[in-house]
Amino acid sequence: MIASTDRMAGWLEVAASPLWSSDRATLRIHPVCMHHCTCHAISLNGRWVCSSDGSLTIFHSRESAEHFLELAHIDHYELGEPAEISDAMPLKTQCVSFRPRKGLVACRMRCNEGSLLDS
Repeated sequence: MIASTDRMAGWLEVAASPLWSSDRATLRIHPVCMHHCTCHAISLNGRWVCSSDGSLTIFHSRESAEHFLELAHIDHYELGEPAEISDAMPLKTQCVSFRPRKGLVACRMRCNEGSLLDS
C-alpha cells in the first residue's frame, strides 16, 4: 500500500507511535523517486510523514530516515514499496540528510551518481 498524499502524518505522531500498540502504528520507509533521484520517505499508517508546515519530509538516504526513527526511539519499522512523486504534483517537500557529527540537517545536496535512477 502506497501512502496517501490526501492526509499527512506529523512528526509528533511518529514520536508518539511507540506508545500505541503495534497493530495501531505501522511505520514504513519507502524509496521515493524524485527529480530523477532515489530518496526516502516515511509513512505512518498509510499517511506520508510531513513537517509542521505541511511539507513532505524527504530523507536523502535510508540511513537518514532510520536515524530520524532512532531519535524518536522507534526500532520497529518495515520497508515500504517504492513510490514516485511527480514533478507535476503540487507538493512542498523538505529534504533532510544525516551527517555524522551534525545529526539531521537540511539537505542541500544534489543527486550524485549513486542516487541517480537507472533509466
